Amino acid sequence: MNPKIETLTIERFRALRQLRIEGLGRVNLITGRNNTGKSSVLEALRIFSDASPSVIADILRYREEYVGESEEATRSVEGEDFAMISSLFSGFPSPGEISGPIAISTNGFGRPQRLSLSVERVAEERLPDGTRRFVPQQARLFPDVETQLALIIDAEAGRRILTLQALRRFLTRPGLSVSPWPEKPRFPCVDISPYGSEHTSELGPLWDNVALSDREKDVVDALRIITPDVVAVSMIGGERLRRSRTAIVRTTSIPHPVPLRSFGDGLNRLFGIVLSLVNAKDGLLLIDEVENGMHYTVQLALWRAIFELSHRLNVQVFATSHSWDSVESFQQAASEAPDEGVLIRLSRKGDDIIPTPFRENELAVATRDRIEVR
Repeated sequence: MNPKIETLTIERFRALRQLRIEGLGRVNLITGRNNTGKSSVLEALRIFSDASPSVIADILRYREEYVGESEEATRSVEGEDFAMISSLFSGFPSPGEISGPIAISTNGFGRPQRLSLSVERVAEERLPDGTRRFVPQQARLFPDVETQLALIIDAEAGRRILTLQALRRFLTRPGLSVSPWPEKPRFPCVDISPYGSEHTSELGPLWDNVALSDREKDVVDALRIITPDVVAVSMIGGERLRRSRTAIVRTTSIPHPVPLRSFGDGLNRLFGIVLSLVNAKDGLLLIDEVENGMHYTVQLALWRAIFELSHRLNVQVFATSHSWDSVESFQQAASEAPDEGVLIRLSRKGDDIIPTPFRENELAVATRDRIEVR
């Protein structure tokens, strides 16, 4: 099975003014120094998969790139509305300084695909049936029409308009919802932040998707990488309001189930990675700082599990790392799965980010000779 994305191009997104990565594999490890755009590549892939308001808002919340709720959150100043998304565009521009749209395009899936995000002024238009829609307008041509800034999202399915006021309400008041987003994601995409498995309660919906299925066994087998005597895992709680869900584990050495957290951060991180991977079937898995919480002695087994499961479940994996141990373990696992693994080193040259891909043979030489690829 060929990887879903063979070539990835990202333009004007955060620090990535013009990035093109060719020859991607099924499992891709992205390395590089701080501020070379590793996490931004994962964010771009996430938006490419699903440019819905909830995904965009989640990315902004994680980086704290929005103005917090004020007494008049629904009547925000237009400049504040734009400030919350300015960081998505290269150079933190003002509305009049944007040089072009954010563009994310791929060659794969049997055909090229492209998604773009731009900021334009829009005006509200009421239809005969009483519904309303927003249409792009030029204020100087229509001086009597009130306009506002909006994020314009263009893809194969058509154009969608998300006003910045609506996005800000969505950010500052999570209980509110914007109008239903008409498009489904292009494909399943599950992302894991550097500390995304800190609370197992967040993994409840993912567990429900695999409980009592064949994929539940994959999760249990993977937990044995760290704790060989694991017999079963489950999620309990959530029946009553304010009672969070907890992952519990049954082992041969303890006569009763115990919380997964009792076994330390490594097992909890592994649980989140593998559970996310089996939920990403036929799609993408994005892992930021894959080595977090994982002792170097188990990283080879982790990579082997990622290679094996991603191949079996048709998942393309993109992970980032700063760790030389993770690079070495990745190289060894990749050597056992020819044509599956690619390491991409990102480096900065002036304002540009330069990708350097290493396939199995090149990576084997780099790790053997201790060539810096992080």
